[in-house]
Amino acid sequence: MNTLKQKNSNKDTREAILDSAESIIQTYGANGISYQTISDIVQIRKASIHYHFPTKEKLIEELVRRYRLRFLALVDAFIDSPLSAPTKLERYIALFEQTLEDKSGMKVCLCGMLGAELASMGSPTVKILRNFYSDNIERLARILEEGREAGSLKFSGDAEALGGLIFSLLEGAMIIARAADGMDQFRSIRKQLLKIIKV
Repeated sequence: MNTLKQKNSNKDTREAILDSAESIIQTYGANGISYQTISDIVQIRKASIHYHFPTKEKLIEELVRRYRLRFLALVDAFIDSPLSAPTKLERYIALFEQTLEDKSGMKVCLCGMLGAELASMGSPTVKILRNFYSDNIERLARILEEGREAGSLKFSGDAEALGGLIFSLLEGAMIIARAADGMDQFRSIRKQLLKIIKV
């Protein structure tokens, strides 16, 4: 019983560390994170953080892995549903909007934030980040092709290329909206995007 409680406690501590690190990076970037800051937020000793994540690089690697799996699970929950392609696209965009709305428009996509600091990331983290980008583009391409075949979305050219454009647009729109200190900028971009490709 004590062993089980200890395992659960270790798991809770690990998740609390990851949660606080995610929030810090989404707000300030990888350069804004330190074990001291996490220690202050989670109310644990720095040695406890080192126990779970011996280095900052390992912490960020695990954080990106977790974020990728969680985000894609949210996308996959509706991508194979009977919803129309335009509705699926709107739900996809809403995931970015919800992140931005957190903390009064100060948070951006974790992988988008870290993409700007790719040169300072370890190779395992870089690989996960690149997979996150390609996974999202592939899923967007599926939604777009489905919509074109159903006649509910209109565009010319390659669906994957347009998926890459939309993904890049959303990542960039979050940063611009944050700099503009509000959601109106992002919502305006979202509205214009849907206006261009919806029938």
